Amino acid sequence: MRVGCSASAVVALVGFATLASGQPAVVRVFAGMNGPNGSTPQPSADMMGGVGPTHIVGFINGGVSIRTKSDGREVRPLQTQQEFWARAFENAGRQLVGAPYDPRIFFDPLTGRWFATANAWGEGKGTNRTLIAVSADADPTHTWKALDYLAPAPLADNSKLGLDRNGFYTTPMVPAATSVENTFRLSVVAVPKVDLLWKGDGGPSLAHQQVFEIETVRLPDHKFRGEEGLFPAFDLDAKKKPNDPAVFVNRYRAEVDGETCIQIRKVTWTTPTAATLSDPISVGLGTHYPVQPTTRGIQPALPEGLYSPGLSTGEGRIVNAVVRHGSVWAIAATEIGNRVGAFWVQIDLSTMRLVQHGTLSDPEADVLFPSLNVDAQGNLGIAMTRTSASQALSVYVTGRLRTDPPNTLRPLVKAVEGRYVFFNARTDLTKPGQTVPTSDYATTVVDPSDQTLFWSYQFAATNDCLPKDTNTGKFGTAWVAFRVGPAPRGGGR
Repeated sequence: MRVGCSASAVVALVGFATLASGQPAVVRVFAGMNGPNGSTPQPSADMMGGVGPTHIVGFINGGVSIRTKSDGREVRPLQTQQEFWARAFENAGRQLVGAPYDPRIFFDPLTGRWFATANAWGEGKGTNRTLIAVSADADPTHTWKALDYLAPAPLADNSKLGLDRNGFYTTPMVPAATSVENTFRLSVVAVPKVDLLWKGDGGPSLAHQQVFEIETVRLPDHKFRGEEGLFPAFDLDAKKKPNDPAVFVNRYRAEVDGETCIQIRKVTWTTPTAATLSDPISVGLGTHYPVQPTTRGIQPALPEGLYSPGLSTGEGRIVNAVVRHGSVWAIAATEIGNRVGAFWVQIDLSTMRLVQHGTLSDPEADVLFPSLNVDAQGNLGIAMTRTSASQALSVYVTGRLRTDPPNTLRPLVKAVEGRYVFFNARTDLTKPGQTVPTSDYATTVVDPSDQTLFWSYQFAATNDCLPKDTNTGKFGTAWVAFRVGPAPRGGGR
């Protein structure tokens, strides 16, 4: 089914001005863990973090950092991803196979548990393993137990993480090749949440996992059509019925420069242990967005004739999606005015119609790795990193009130000032045109104890990488808490 999504329709955008007043408010900022990433298979940070009742957990390729939410104090020594996952598998009577990377984490207020995923790297290449871990309770310093899902594909990469009242969902990104050239398959995995809620000597289980396959193809520009980025939305509605569907979204294009669409699929639990996957519904955005930025994030100049590298912008896939008050919200990177930016959307799930969509861009800078969420009042919060020729990689936030004019965002507000040019050990500073990876995605969540407060875990260039022989790759990270609108009386639930 399509809703206004033709292959060639391209129209001009209107009404995407930024509001002139009423800025979001930065509530607090805590320093996070620093790079380099050490022995991790991935050089990028992959900025994922989770927020619970009393803790904030940084969960990136470089390690696992657990801090108090009140003052940012680290309450347990930093673990590597390898140490975290090895212990979680050991607690479940299993053995970790491979080196974890692409980690994701989320605190589920509906069960009072933490959920985490990662992929595994083995023998110099990726594997088909998606790692899944679940905590004993709301304290992330307590016991975790883990298992692994083996995808039918020879390679599973960038596995997503989504939750609702009924299930746990993941979509390993890299599908299995078929006999048809440039045609691939993607796995969609749904697990009844109750199967993962281990107790006592038990462990999480995949006994009733449901696996669906989706076909995707490469278009003539050698980039995918869009299904490979299918993302399970977080839906924390405590009143959700057992047969109300979970929502999956991805950007989509029918041809190289055709209209950008959002595809929506639904997983519905027909019984407590069996589910179905719907056909996609495509919602057109009325314009074309480049599927991946071709530019790089610009950094300030280095001294003594050295060249600052550009910052890799990651993929143009949707990096997070949430369901709130009957709508799904999502954001994806793109190129706007020859700078790196993003577009965001709100789609009504009862009518499958586009409510609004806007762009996130800055003519003077590149905006990288934005992520969004929606608070209990219906206000939108977005966090990102911003870089330019005059400002090092810094953290900014923006958003919109539920009552703001459609398609608009409020002004960008700086939360963390970057100070240095970032590069890694492989960067040749004597040559122009170099590119350095920073992250592929970031996260923004709503505080489970105050549902008007957003938290985001972000990359910031707060550490000096010079001299290169000793400091290279020393990125910084930061936790930023912010609001878009006032905190209501009584805690904001």
